[in-house]
Amino acid sequence: MEKHEILNYWTGNCFGCSRTNMHGLQLRFWRTDQGCFTKCIIPDYLCGFDGIVHGGIIATLLDEVGAWTIISSLGRFGITREISIRYLKPVPINTEIIAEGRIISQDEKNAVLHTTIHSIDRALLAEGESKWVFARLSAIANLSGFNESTLQHFLERSSQKEGGTEI
Repeated sequence: MEKHEILNYWTGNCFGCSRTNMHGLQLRFWRTDQGCFTKCIIPDYLCGFDGIVHGGIIATLLDEVGAWTIISSLGRFGITREISIRYLKPVPINTEIIAEGRIISQDEKNAVLHTTIHSIDRALLAEGESKWVFARLSAIANLSGFNESTLQHFLERSSQKEGGTEI
């Protein structure tokens, strides 16, 4: 199965995905048949107990891969309404992990997603289920300071099925 990188045209300062936020995770995402995924290494300054990724960072990863699953699969912005997380095993710092998202169900206004974090050898470390409401571009524009046409252009480019690097 070919997996193409989702080109990230976001110019904001998102902690999860912004390429210009030097304090953020600077995540990159790849499209799959079911949704998308990211690979990353969480540095030690984001630990809870020494050697273990902080639970809030795990929640951030699950939320961010959910957001990009909606963006890349549906060409829409979603706002997390609810998220439930099961922390199954410690997530080690400074070790590559994979976060994946897929849409379980959707209608015109909402979506439900399943998200996971695995070790590189596919051991399940954490999983989540999240409920999302689709946001109107005007609402995102009011909150973010971006104009609606910029947001629409971002969604169109980010949900294109071609482009990006293959892995």
